[in-house]
Amino acid sequence: MNAQKVEDVKDTAFKLDEIRVHCPEDYFYLKGWIHCLLQKEDKRNRQPRKPPRQTV
Repeated sequence: MNAQKVEDVKDTAFKLDEIRVHCPEDYFYLKGWIHCLLQKEDKRNRQPRKPPRQTV
């Protein structure tokens, strides 16, 4: 992971912690969405894509 990505992850974690402290219900809502998006991304990466049909 490059330095910019590491800083982005740290910044996001800090912001999420602030949300958790001040608005726990919003934090858990966001956490659920993040979980769903990560599962969707993981599923997409595991399924082989079918090549497009060749038309002659």
